[in-house]
Amino acid sequence: MATYHWPLDPALARAPDETRIARALYATPLRTDASGRVVPGLCTAWRASGGFRVWTFTCAHARAIAGSLRRVAMLRASPGRWLFAGASSIRAPSDRSLVVRLPFAWRRFPYALTAIAAAPRSAPGPFHLVRGSGSAVELRDGGTRLVFRRLGRLATLRAIRRGEVEEAPIPLGDVGDFRSSPALHVRRLLAVDALTFRPDAVPRSIRRAYADTANRGDYQALVAEDEAAAAYGLVGHSNSLDPAAFRHALSTIRSLPLRRVRIAVPADATLQYGVRLLLAQWREVGLGPTLVPAGAPADAAFVRDAALYPQDEALLRPLGLDAALGADDQRPAFDRLDAQLRASASVVPISWVADARWVSPRLHGWREDVLGDVDYTRVRLGT
Repeated sequence: MATYHWPLDPALARAPDETRIARALYATPLRTDASGRVVPGLCTAWRASGGFRVWTFTCAHARAIAGSLRRVAMLRASPGRWLFAGASSIRAPSDRSLVVRLPFAWRRFPYALTAIAAAPRSAPGPFHLVRGSGSAVELRDGGTRLVFRRLGRLATLRAIRRGEVEEAPIPLGDVGDFRSSPALHVRRLLAVDALTFRPDAVPRSIRRAYADTANRGDYQALVAEDEAAAAYGLVGHSNSLDPAAFRHALSTIRSLPLRRVRIAVPADATLQYGVRLLLAQWREVGLGPTLVPAGAPADAAFVRDAALYPQDEALLRPLGLDAALGADDQRPAFDRLDAQLRASASVVPISWVADARWVSPRLHGWREDVLGDVDYTRVRLGT
């Protein structure tokens, strides 16, 4: 029996680890292949009508899938709520047919059914749960056993060096120690760290000052470990910041009204470390940011916006932005959106996100996609 061990450390903000467990336990209506295309899962066929407003799927467990989609649409705290909350109706005329009606055109809606939130809990995935606790989760599929262990930073490093794990997230600040190792795997994810302002909470001139003086260079080097690019746009072609914008911001800050800007940040070690780097720069140039806990009254929030499926549009809807869901070619709309965001500074992208992992050379077929997921049914343990 092959047994794989992975550390699971939420203190390192490795949300993909928990998603990996869920994907092993549950079957999604649709899946994506290695190139990011939609392929069958529980659903084997799908078609659109009504100008991409009505989608019909042929599925096993269609009634269970419909119930799962309706449940997620009602869960305000679910990251996947936006995928289905806007549907006019979600119904299953039979246990083999699922029909979703939308009030707007959505050409790529089948991607929504690849998200783990769409998985019906009654349909088993490739692995089943053997046991689970706050410190470990054990899954099994025939002769393969997966064990996810919850480890802290030092325990993770010791487990890697002793060969006690087959895969492990490399803790923040330790990637440099592994750069010469062929076991280091770094993947840029479809996720971005960004500062988002509450509508009308902060004057546009102050928002622009925050956007133009954000210390993306240190953030990229110290948080993303130079493995992901600084972000100057979300989905357009913004590759850099005009140096004149920084100089102009410095010259205008003194004339801006004094304003304390409360920035909420989640209880996430990586994001809290990163936002403090940004605060140092903003305070140095004369701005007045202060941190408050998530849930407290705030003018802005520092967030990690991660896509739920491998399309750029999946970054926009969680931020309340127009994703041009009905467009065949989205690029012109995306370019316009980035130009609007640069002008309004309502959303300030800081850096793209990279996932750094140590992967044992004994693991064959290991591959991480842009969402940070691994298909463990294709992974084999060699010598």
